[in-house]
Formats: sequence, C-alpha cells, structure tokens
Amino acid sequence: MTTSYESVDQNKFGFEKFEHFFRETDVDGSGYIDQDELIEKLIKCGFKGSVDSMKRMFATADTSGDGQISFHEFMVAMGFKLSPKHKGDMMRFVFSEYDTHGNRKIHISQLEKIFKEFEKHFVRGELRRMRELAEKMKDSAGFVDYEEYLKQIQIQQGIIKMEQLKPKPKKPEEPVVEKVSATTVTSTFTAPPPKMYNGPKMVQLTYKLHYRVPRGSDDKLAILGDIPELGKWNPADAVIGTESPIGSGWWSVIMEVPAETPFEWKWVVIPKSKCHIVRWEIEYGGPNRTAYSGDRNQIITHTHIPWQDWTKY
Repeated sequence: MTTSYESVDQNKFGFEKFEHFFRETDVDGSGYIDQDELIEKLIKCGFKGSVDSMKRMFATADTSGDGQISFHEFMVAMGFKLSPKHKGDMMRFVFSEYDTHGNRKIHISQLEKIFKEFEKHFVRGELRRMRELAEKMKDSAGFVDYEEYLKQIQIQQGIIKMEQLKPKPKKPEEPVVEKVSATTVTSTFTAPPPKMYNGPKMVQLTYKLHYRVPRGSDDKLAILGDIPELGKWNPADAVIGTESPIGSGWWSVIMEVPAETPFEWKWVVIPKSKCHIVRWEIEYGGPNRTAYSGDRNQIITHTHIPWQDWTKY
C-alpha cells in the first residue's frame, strides 16, 4: 500500500526531510522507531532537552500505545495528515481485518470498535455522518456491505477516494488431453479420482503481526485459542510464530484448523519453554477475539494491539 500525505502547515520542512529523519532513526530497518532509537537520534542531532522530555515526545507520537512509532504515527506527529486516497485504503484495510467471513460485510455491532481506529483521521462531524450512514445501510440482519458503504462515503462526503477492486481471475478451464492411437485420434478427459478424507476439511490460516521481543529474551509470539488446534488455552500447546527475518519484529503464525468453524483466540507472548504466558493481548469490547475459519486459506495482517503483562498462567 503506497502512503501519501498532505502537509497541515506548508511552511514546515518538506515530506522528504521527515521521511529521511525517520529512516535514519530506524537503525534496524524494521519500519518502526522504538524509544531508545529516538533518544539516540535526537542526542546525535544536538537536541538539548532532557531524557524525560524525549520520552514524553515518544509517548505523544506513539498513539497506538505499543511501545513503537510507525511511519504513519511519526508523520502525523510532524504535522502531516493522510490524503483522501490513503484514508480510503486505510478504511478498506481495517474493515477487511474485521471481515472474518470474507464476504465484505460487517455487523453493525462491530462498527464502534472500527470507528475507534478512525478517530485520529477524521473530525467528529465526519465520524457522526459515517455512523448515520451505516445505520441507514444495514440490512435486516444488521450487516453492512462495507465496499458499498465506502463508495457512498466517497460520493456523499468526498473525504475519501476509493479505487475499484479488481475482479477475481476466472478459474482456468480443465485442459483436454489428446489421446493418439495408430488408427484413430480422439479427444478425451479422464477425471482424477475423488480425494479421500479421513477427517474434517482443514484450512490454513496465516496471521501476521509486528512485535519487538526484548533484546536477550527467548520469548516468542504465539496464538492460543479455545479449539484443540490452538491449544485449548494451554500455553504448552500454543501455536508458535516465526520471526522473519530474525530481528525484524515481523511474526507469522500458521495454523491448520477445521473449515467452517467458529473459534475464540488471542495473541500471546510465551517463553521458549512454553511453561507460562508472559503477555496477553488486550481485546477491546470483550475478553477474546472471535473468528470463523471459512472454507479457504487466508492470510491476515493485524494492526498494532495493546498488551497486558501476565506473570503466571
């Protein structure tokens, strides 16, 4: 996703200078600045303030509260705002994260959590009109088609710009096998034998998240849930993620779960020994995340999440 910004104050330094400062400060190339990196960079640049004042600067910019500043958080702190096009891209991305069924529909009860993520990008009047529009567009079951919803926001309010989604490619036709003999030429197709299943159909879910493990720690990012495939809340059976590249903070957890199955789950941090839970994620609006596996493989990248330290299971 290409991010574009508009300057709130045209007399400020240009976008390129702020971008260059961010890239230089992000010494490990993770795409995020932690507190130590910011303090080190400011001292090198001759900043005369105290360490406490630099920590306050960091906390102000870290609007997600995850202990690191993303490029977007940095640019907003420097007086830039998202362009209408990127606002549209951002809204579509957030909606897709909550769309556990993959049908481009969101239940009206989920919208308040979603609007929480929009608050720093829109003024109160814009958010109020968005809520009113969602109430008008919900169907009899309380679901909102968010692609149509985003189009209507663009048409009625003009505060976002949406690109047309590309249609899914058509499935290619099965090839015809030419069978040639000495006397005749015929076109035949032999269907493959039916697959034999010894159990329920399984799908692969890949969840991704950026999380920094403290230096020298053997902690791992993992997922726990209420179904056997996700450990039934036992840390010893958690599905452990893989950090790639090592030290980047980018984690992927690959899970094999039964298709068409609802389940509850959470991101957790556990030590290599898997003997206990170090940290739980804090899910707004409820104790656990809920998901539905669907009937196809999925790859989902989650946004930053708040954490709660947990010293024992």
